[in-house]
Amino acid sequence: MHMARDTEPDMRAARFLSRNYISSMGQHRTIPSLWQPCGARYVAVYGTLRAGGVNDMARLRPGIARVGLTTLTGTLHDLGWYPGLRLAGAQSVLAEVYPLDDALEQTLDGIEAIWPNDAGEYAKHILRTQVVLDGGGNQALDVLVYEALPGFVQGTPVIAASDWIAWYAGKSE
Repeated sequence: MHMARDTEPDMRAARFLSRNYISSMGQHRTIPSLWQPCGARYVAVYGTLRAGGVNDMARLRPGIARVGLTTLTGTLHDLGWYPGLRLAGAQSVLAEVYPLDDALEQTLDGIEAIWPNDAGEYAKHILRTQVVLDGGGNQALDVLVYEALPGFVQGTPVIAASDWIAWYAGKSE
């Protein structure tokens, strides 16, 4: 990789090198990428990151205040101790909306196995959705959503419930 005049790595080359590749042995490899934020100011969480989940946002970021609630549309899959949401389908899925900064997004990317090495489970999408604000009223917000990839959820059970936390609590009883 060549170096720019200010001795910073050439970002185009770094982005190119961060992609998946096939090794000379024919094996799929992923080179750890330089992390980049998606630009969203909010994240919508529908599973273990919700209040009461094992990865509760308040545990990740003590003092974080939920912005409100929204409904995502897709298909919710049972992946064992956590769900995966495909944004294809007509199911309503309850999600909590939280403020998002770069540090929190990078932490979430680690939890969702997107960074530093992409495990091929989730992809990041920014959706515009109506949020029922905790302070009252509604507002359309652009939110980051972690969508389960088709190959990852293929053959897994579909969850008919819209509230994964309540569904999982009932499953565990």
